[in-house]
Amino acid sequence: MKNTLSRSFSAFVSLFFPKLCPACHSPLSVYEKVICWYCQMSLPQTFHYNDPHNSLWQKMNEFLQVENAVALFDFQKNSRIASLLHALKYRGNQQIGAFLANWLAPPLIESEVFREVDAILPLPLHPTRQKSRGYNQVQLFSERLAHHLEIPVIHDLVFRKKKTRQLAMMKQMDRWKEVEQAFGVNKDRHYAPQHWLLVDDVITTVATISSCGKVILEGCGGRISIVSLASRLS
Repeated sequence: MKNTLSRSFSAFVSLFFPKLCPACHSPLSVYEKVICWYCQMSLPQTFHYNDPHNSLWQKMNEFLQVENAVALFDFQKNSRIASLLHALKYRGNQQIGAFLANWLAPPLIESEVFREVDAILPLPLHPTRQKSRGYNQVQLFSERLAHHLEIPVIHDLVFRKKKTRQLAMMKQMDRWKEVEQAFGVNKDRHYAPQHWLLVDDVITTVATISSCGKVILEGCGGRISIVSLASRLS
């Protein structure tokens, strides 16, 4: 009876204040919790986890040696993926991160691509940017992915010491200059060399995540794999 009343009330409220799919902006039904069924079926998945030497892995290894690299979606400007990640990054809809982690984790585990990963490192934001936003957009995604992989999330190893500008509109050489010395390793935290899983939201240039990865390897050693919600290699 209680569940029936709850569903009825939710349906009544949705008539006047409908929740919208963050990807296509259509109203969600009572049974669609985060993303509508249509978008779940049609968003452009990469299926990187089926190919250990996929395009992202190849691009990453031009600049940083990585064990594995996976992005869940292909990213394009002015697309539903762009709208989805904009809602995650700027509108506080962190449930998107948890939903996508639940989506990506099973095929990762099944394909055994990341079976040997020891710990997750969310790509850090600059403190001023995180303070203004109130959260790191990959935090909840990282936490849910760590839950499925049964490994810890480490927040205090690597930090961003330079507030970089947006890289997407820069030329290739300018991108690398912008992220040079952008990251540092916390010397007060001592971690043994491990297989680190570095997590970002979108990889449109490998400059940022490569710069962070190099700092980790130089400061701590170990190996690195990459997971991103989306990628567009340029």
